[in-house]
Amino acid sequence: MKPLKLLGLSLALFAPFASAAATKETSADPIDRYGEQIFRNSRAVGMVMVVVNKQQTTQRFYGQTRPGSGQRPDENSLLRIASISKTMTGEVLASLAQEKRVKLDDPLQKYAPAGVAFPPTTQPITLLNLASHTSGFPREMPGEKPQNTPVFVWPDQQQRWQWLSSTKSRFAPGMRAQYSNLAFDFLADALAAATGRPYAALLSEKITAPLSMRDTTLTPTAAQCARLMEGYGASPCVDTRAASGSGGIYSTPRDMQRWLQDLVRPQNEARRQLRDQLFHMYFKRDDLRALRGMDVAGKADELGLGWIRMLPTPNSPEIIQKTAGGGGFIGYVAIAPKNEVGVWVSLTRTGGTHYQNMSSGVNKLVAELSGFRPAAARAPAATRVQPAKSHAKAVKSKAKPAKTKAAAKKQSKPTAKASARHTHAKKKPQQ
Repeated sequence: MKPLKLLGLSLALFAPFASAAATKETSADPIDRYGEQIFRNSRAVGMVMVVVNKQQTTQRFYGQTRPGSGQRPDENSLLRIASISKTMTGEVLASLAQEKRVKLDDPLQKYAPAGVAFPPTTQPITLLNLASHTSGFPREMPGEKPQNTPVFVWPDQQQRWQWLSSTKSRFAPGMRAQYSNLAFDFLADALAAATGRPYAALLSEKITAPLSMRDTTLTPTAAQCARLMEGYGASPCVDTRAASGSGGIYSTPRDMQRWLQDLVRPQNEARRQLRDQLFHMYFKRDDLRALRGMDVAGKADELGLGWIRMLPTPNSPEIIQKTAGGGGFIGYVAIAPKNEVGVWVSLTRTGGTHYQNMSSGVNKLVAELSGFRPAAARAPAATRVQPAKSHAKAVKSKAKPAKTKAAAKKQSKPTAKASARHTHAKKKPQQ
């Protein structure tokens, strides 16, 4: 019996090492390691991730398409890309500028509906101002959104132009940067007016048709809506052309992979030139009087056509990125152009979802795939610093020292309540 007992003991001892080896082997792939970490830390209902690393592409799927469905998302799951729509609006603008159908310094007033009176401005609000959040427009159109109104349907085109014609606000374009959904919807209106075509047609002509993005739309069908993922704060699947420029686009992981591949490794020289113009930065943070609403995923160092540039650091490459959120979704795309790496993540929220748990993980994955090592942990201090005490407690402690070593040890241990005070506050995701 002893040999059997020894064998059983050997197997019992080996099992944890085998499990640890398997875990280590699984986590050796940074895509899986960060993907699982992002999903877990973000507390999402469901999540999809697309990774482009030079010529290799990868998709990963986590969780459920909706609470209780038991169905894992796949490449055909429909989702809202929300404010990543802005980067596509910037791409349509860049393409039309290359064709000389518009100019970046064209004033918005040139494309305004007849009869619209513009408020006073220090200088004209240009298409570039709209695309770079430097128009001076507020984040949303002032006024109360009607109750039970789905996301990305208010205000419509007529309502926002009526507001602009009647507002008493004064705007100083080019002086400050302030995140603005309203500006990008005005931009889509202007591009449609400049070409005489609906913006949805321009989106198809410039992006979705050339890249065969068959499920990317502003007007989903009933069959497409049946595939829409759902999470906390879900909004009904409806026509979202009212927010064409700012956040109304629906898409799928399959389509977003095609889009991300084209940005990381453009399919031809014409597309490469378009990508380079799209990633050109026009405003530096230090040259602006203020910058608000664009530091969610990291410091916004420079602003381009819907894109934000974060400068390289010793632990990270240059990253071109865009954040997103709305209708129960949050998303993030980060690209290291010089390293030909790109990552896009979209997830459906729960009540406890934290945006930075997602964006931080994506930034680290992009850095690691680009050949950067994660930031080293800080070396421990030479001497242990005890938790701070109030003056009254310090005096009391000095007057009555602990009677035993055990009591002293217990007294110096920080409480769970004290540790909880250092928990980071949750930040609201931007659209």
